[in-house]
Amino acid sequence: MSPRRAISVVALALVFCVASARGQNKTDEDFPLTPGTYWVYQGLVRWWFGKSGVTQVTWKTSVTRVIHRDGLTIAVVKGLPGDLDWSDGHVKPALSILIRTPDAKFYLIEDDEAKLALREIDNPKYDWSQILDVDDWFLQLPLAQGKKFCDDDGMHRDDDKYCWVTGPAHSVSLTGVKGVRPGKRVAYRVEYLELVDDDEFDFVPGVGMVTYGYHHHGSIADTELHLVEFHAGDPAP
Repeated sequence: MSPRRAISVVALALVFCVASARGQNKTDEDFPLTPGTYWVYQGLVRWWFGKSGVTQVTWKTSVTRVIHRDGLTIAVVKGLPGDLDWSDGHVKPALSILIRTPDAKFYLIEDDEAKLALREIDNPKYDWSQILDVDDWFLQLPLAQGKKFCDDDGMHRDDDKYCWVTGPAHSVSLTGVKGVRPGKRVAYRVEYLELVDDDEFDFVPGVGMVTYGYHHHGSIADTELHLVEFHAGDPAP
C-alpha cells in the first residue's frame, strides 16, 4: 500500500472525513459521516488481466459504526471507492477506518492494519492515537486551494507530487443525485500525483466525495465514479 492509498480514496476517497453528530460544529457538518450514512456511485472500471475489459459498476459506500475516544472520532466504513482499484469491478467491499482528530485532520486506516484495529473497537483502553501516521493523512477541513496533506518531504516538493494537494474551488451540479437538493455546489478537487499513478476526488461540504478517480500510467487500471445517491444517517442522540 503506497502512502497515498492510506485513503483509498477517497480516497475515495473516497475518496475520500469523519463527522460526529450534526450540529456540533460546522467542520463536522462538512462531511456527514454518522451511522447509517451512505453514498451510491456509478461509473467504470477499466482493467487488464491478460486481456483488457471495461466493467460498469454501481458501488455503495456506507458508515457502519462510529465511536468517540479521547477526542478522536473513529468511523468504520464499508466499501470505499478505492476498493475497486486494480480489479475487474467485481470485488467485495472491505472495512476501513477513518479517524478524525480535534483539529479536523483525517486519517485512513486500511487492509491488515484496519483488521487489527477493528479487533480493539470495543476496548475502552485501546490508544487509537498510536496508529495515526502521517502517511495515512489525506485531508484536513476546511479545504482551501493549495492546502497539502503529507509528510515533511512532500510538503517541501515544488512539483506537488507525493502529497494530497487541494485545487481551486469550482462549481459542480448535483442535479439528478438522489437524496440531495438539486442545484450547483462548491467543490474542491484533492489530488495525489506520483510517477506511476494518480488519485483524485471532488469534495462537496455537507455531502462528501462526489467523484472518485484512480489512473495507472502503465498497464490498464482505471476507476472513475460519480455520485448518484446520498443518504445522511441519523444524528447521534
